[in-house]
Amino acid sequence: MPLQRSKPLSEFPAYLSSISMVVDDIESIVRDLIHAEHKSPPQYDAARDLSIRVLQGDLSFESALRQAEQLRDETHRKCAIEVLNTAKSFLISAVPAHVALLSEMNIRLPNGMALKVSPVWLRETSPPRLMILYFWLKPFSERQLAATASVLSRALHRHQTKYRSIEIDFISVSKPENSPERRLRCLDWKHLHPMTDTELEKFLQQLCQGWSVYKSRGPRYFQSRRDEDLLSWRPPIT
Repeated sequence: MPLQRSKPLSEFPAYLSSISMVVDDIESIVRDLIHAEHKSPPQYDAARDLSIRVLQGDLSFESALRQAEQLRDETHRKCAIEVLNTAKSFLISAVPAHVALLSEMNIRLPNGMALKVSPVWLRETSPPRLMILYFWLKPFSERQLAATASVLSRALHRHQTKYRSIEIDFISVSKPENSPERRLRCLDWKHLHPMTDTELEKFLQQLCQGWSVYKSRGPRYFQSRRDEDLLSWRPPIT
């Protein structure tokens, strides 16, 4: 297989991807940035779209599950079935309401770059509620959850002030360490435990430090994959 030159990132991956990278080990952040050069396959799209259709009242839970079971792609099918079954209690108890995707927001990082804050949804209930769907297998740490809340709050203050004071549903359907299956967590602002400004700046500084090391290393060379190899490719962040 021929060698190809990697294409370094020109901007940070969006919101949740970037937050998931931040740990105390800078080399781990760098590795995740390198992995992010390869776009993840859309294996969570069906799970997300079916969940939103249930929340809007467009589909019953049972109809959404039947559609998930009929997905042709095995990975997408397995993910959608797992997510729907795990999130069933939230999906069937929620009051049906239109779900709108907020326009893309961003915040400024300590190094002057922008971090995209998207996707964030608005459930037009009475009163309305913000919503974030997190369906990756690996759960966020408590520190990452706190950073998620703080970054979103800062982005709302900058772009969507009218929504800053409304409640949020952070819906996590992930698989905790040593757990045999996914678990549902529904977190509001209080249980997300937003960081202080000082704590958030330290968190974002770590992300920027990883970016600085990543950019200093330049492009890499890798072997191109054959088409059949794509079936075994795993997303960089799960």
